Amino acid sequence: MLHLHKMSTTAGLGSQDYVAVNVTAVIAVLFGLASLLAIASPVLLIFPLVGVGLGVVALRQVKHSNGTQTGAGLAILGLALSGIITAALLCYQGFQVMQRRADQSALASLSQKFGELLDQRKFAEAYDLFDSDFQTRVSKQAFISQLTSVQSQQFMGPIDAISWNGLAEFHSDDAGTQTADAMLKIHSKGSANEARLAAHFRRAGDGPWMIDNIPDLFPAARPAGR
Repeated sequence: MLHLHKMSTTAGLGSQDYVAVNVTAVIAVLFGLASLLAIASPVLLIFPLVGVGLGVVALRQVKHSNGTQTGAGLAILGLALSGIITAALLCYQGFQVMQRRADQSALASLSQKFGELLDQRKFAEAYDLFDSDFQTRVSKQAFISQLTSVQSQQFMGPIDAISWNGLAEFHSDDAGTQTADAMLKIHSKGSANEARLAAHFRRAGDGPWMIDNIPDLFPAARPAGR
């Protein structure tokens, strides 16, 4: 245990008291500093939570020590570090959850809109749901031609509805571009079964989500000679 010397009120008589620094308060500060590790993983939130508990315990111990212990300031510091970091992380994670829900809602809406435009054969408007990378690779004329062929096929009937299956794997890069790999449920007229098509979505910066590609409908061109 850490000790500091404190002159007693009877120091003139030659006696001396010892005031111990509360060890729990010191540990609370260490856990408060370690709370920064929680930035790396939500699992490590255990550090700030324990830090808060230790800070409270330390304050009680110092208060009921009848002056034989010090360290209230350290306990308060540990509480502050752990509490502020915990609150900041929880707010950040809450924001991330809300943002992800907004992203998921955008993917669902985009998928549904694409299906509605296909059913209405508004292929030119459907083309505007795709991002610039896709439009650089696939011209509007080729896009319309491909979807006209899809909607004219007799095997399963034309597509009349598209929906997102609710699952997506999100990625982001240093430039702030986000991508999402997902699966679409394709319903065709005259068919009781639903087909599944992989879809890639993309969002540049603060812009809207766009369809980046649906590979089964618009496969990449094969290199010449193959």
